[in-house]
Amino acid sequence: MQGNRRDFIAGAGALAAAAALPSWAQGTWPTKPIKILVGFPPGGGADAMARLVASKLPEKLGQPVVVDNRTGATGTIASDLVAKSPPDGYTLQLAHINSNAIGPLLVAKGRFDPIADFTPIALIGITPQMLCHHPKHKFKDVPDLIRFAKANPGKLSFASSGVGSIQHIAGESFKLAAGVDLLHVPFKGTGEALSALISGEVDLTFSSTGSALPQVRGGKLTLLAVCSPKRLPAFPDVPAVAETLKGYEIATWYGLAGPGKLPRPIVDRLSAEVRAILAQPDIAKRLQDLDAEVSSGTPEQFQAFWNAELAKYKKIIADAKIEAA
Repeated sequence: MQGNRRDFIAGAGALAAAAALPSWAQGTWPTKPIKILVGFPPGGGADAMARLVASKLPEKLGQPVVVDNRTGATGTIASDLVAKSPPDGYTLQLAHINSNAIGPLLVAKGRFDPIADFTPIALIGITPQMLCHHPKHKFKDVPDLIRFAKANPGKLSFASSGVGSIQHIAGESFKLAAGVDLLHVPFKGTGEALSALISGEVDLTFSSTGSALPQVRGGKLTLLAVCSPKRLPAFPDVPAVAETLKGYEIATWYGLAGPGKLPRPIVDRLSAEVRAILAQPDIAKRLQDLDAEVSSGTPEQFQAFWNAELAKYKKIIADAKIEAA
């Protein structure tokens, strides 16, 4: 009888210990819905990327995956929330160049650590920026734009989606490389920036392909150059800014990340599932429609890429003497 009692107590203790373990340690993760936080409004490139992944993950994980838009401060409000979330795999982020590389160096400086407070899971895609101007200008090419800007310092303005955004950094980097003075006009999002450019309120913008191309194809904007290292296959007649300003390269990237110290079993599971999703023909076609280069890889490769981006933009911010508003 006493032996049975000891066995019962030991068994009960083992069950209690197992119940106290997080679900990933028990091999049952996930057991409830997962949230993917996006730092930008619905309808933009980051939101589109998040929803592509979120539409396929439930069939892989057996739980709902919800996209939660937490906008503001160049996407860093969402980053701050993720950085402070439990590392249990139920709160993830659509990592973005603004919210996870540039924003932490400017608008959210000191609020969280852009490396230690996050766990890279998978790089999803990269889209080059495009230099566009209002059709009222008749610039022949980038050298023509630079000549005009040098002859008229401060006269040309460029729109961005906010201080510390990739559009802002692209413009400041262009100014630095070309030795010109352009007026930065920040707006509350890419939509407002493009509307201001289309109306003629501002002269230029550096925007992602997904946002710029519909306006270019509709004749509302003129595409002057691409910000990729070389010309894009889809636009062989459009030069790269780097053909005039050697080494100039600006691109928007998207990935999946979690809070720091996310357990490796969860990281590996999500990384594998995202890579499988990106290989699906319908997803590949959708990414192509968004002009995104699919860039899946290991979490370690994403970490190395992320680190390099932080170093790159830290230098640009210092060299251009950019400060948050």
